Amino acid sequence: MPVALALRLLGSAGLLGVLGNWLLRAEPWGLNVFAGTTALTILAAGLVPSERSGAGNARRLLLLPPFFAGAVALRDAGLLSFWNLLAVAGTLILPVLTTGSVRLVTGRFLDYLLGAITTGVRTALGPLQLIATDVPWNEVIGRARGHRLTAVALGLVLAAPLLLVFGSLLVFADAGFERLVLPVFDRYLAELLPHVLGIGFVSWVSAGYLMAILVGVREPTTAWTPGLRPALGAVELGIPLGGLVLLFSVFVTMQASYVFGGQDLIRETANLGYAEYARRGFFELVAVAVLVLPVLLGADLVADESDSTVRRVVRGLSVTLLLLVALIMVSALHRMRLYTEAYGLTQDRAYATGVLLWAAIAIVWFAVTVLRRRAERFFFGAMVSALAVLTLLNVLNVDAMVVRTNIARAQAGAEFDAQYLASLSADATPALVQALPNLPDESACILLEALAPEEGPPEDLDWRTWHLSRLRAGHATTGLGATRASRCAQQNGTPP
Repeated sequence: MPVALALRLLGSAGLLGVLGNWLLRAEPWGLNVFAGTTALTILAAGLVPSERSGAGNARRLLLLPPFFAGAVALRDAGLLSFWNLLAVAGTLILPVLTTGSVRLVTGRFLDYLLGAITTGVRTALGPLQLIATDVPWNEVIGRARGHRLTAVALGLVLAAPLLLVFGSLLVFADAGFERLVLPVFDRYLAELLPHVLGIGFVSWVSAGYLMAILVGVREPTTAWTPGLRPALGAVELGIPLGGLVLLFSVFVTMQASYVFGGQDLIRETANLGYAEYARRGFFELVAVAVLVLPVLLGADLVADESDSTVRRVVRGLSVTLLLLVALIMVSALHRMRLYTEAYGLTQDRAYATGVLLWAAIAIVWFAVTVLRRRAERFFFGAMVSALAVLTLLNVLNVDAMVVRTNIARAQAGAEFDAQYLASLSADATPALVQALPNLPDESACILLEALAPEEGPPEDLDWRTWHLSRLRAGHATTGLGATRASRCAQQNGTPP
């Protein structure tokens, strides 16, 4: 590695280490995640060699991680924040694939998997390679010695571990020396050590990721040769796929009778009410819709391409299965409607519906690509649709949607679970405050007890923890203390 590039990489990693340690120590996380991710992607874009194939695409793809990192500062719901962070990690892999000459549109699952593994390994262990082989240390140190400031910094870096090791030994060796040193340690080093470790960890990870961006992944592997690729015939694949067709057909037939037969038929056949019928089935049907895709992908992968009969059998059974799965998804949506009518909307039900939406898009994309012998395009479309559904969930604000749905049910006379709504994140707070005047005192008091302790925005605002939903929640709850005192006092039968 050229010395100038090595110095830029090391300097970028050190800068990210200092910045990351400072940003991430402010909790709860908010704008700091966006700021740190943006800094990483800007420095990574600056290190991508312009002459490298795919450099332009890699720089454009580096715009995606800050987008989802910004969503972390937008939505406060725990599961949605986790998915946004997962999207940040996933989209950071895409530039590594591009600099490794993988065409994302036609990249296979194995290419993406290899890219993820390579990025993870290089992020964790890449600095070892950088230190051991890639950095021309003689030239680096020679340049450092030419500048007094860098020479002092290098000396401090070398002195720190030596002083720590030998100082610890001497402290244990003599009680008087221990009494002399420990007050200094307690006063200064105890506060400094966590920052040193934090800077070191973030610098290490940053250097590893920047190494991954520079190196990329190895050239994508060619298609499996006939001698290595499993090749199954019509019988071997027809039996399991035909078995699924039969199983799904029986299930869909029963669901059709339930849908058109109504509650009496469900009670007579399964001894269930509508609510329990819906509760038992929705999440399982979502899992069926999602899991059938890898089964069909696997069947397409191991089918004997040289035999036209095998191709016709697999394609015909796959089409039949997709049609049956589409009907199963209709049944799942029917159950969700019943579930919502009986119990109201929850985060889990809304997110599961989002997964079902993605499964529907992926199934259509499967039919367009895999069944038309364009399987290499499937994974890219499935990944893009997943990111699109995640973006939609961020835009919709799931927690606020849950509040609005359940408030509407309560106004229509349905049961109202105020305890559950009080447990939602700050995303739901403005909608809850808006609904308070229309709720009975008992339900309003439960919500006020949860909302009023967080009245008003905090005084010691730190821009690193800035979060749109939490800020809006703070403004929405301003003045709720007096409302709580009034309404809850009336509810308890005591004068306000």
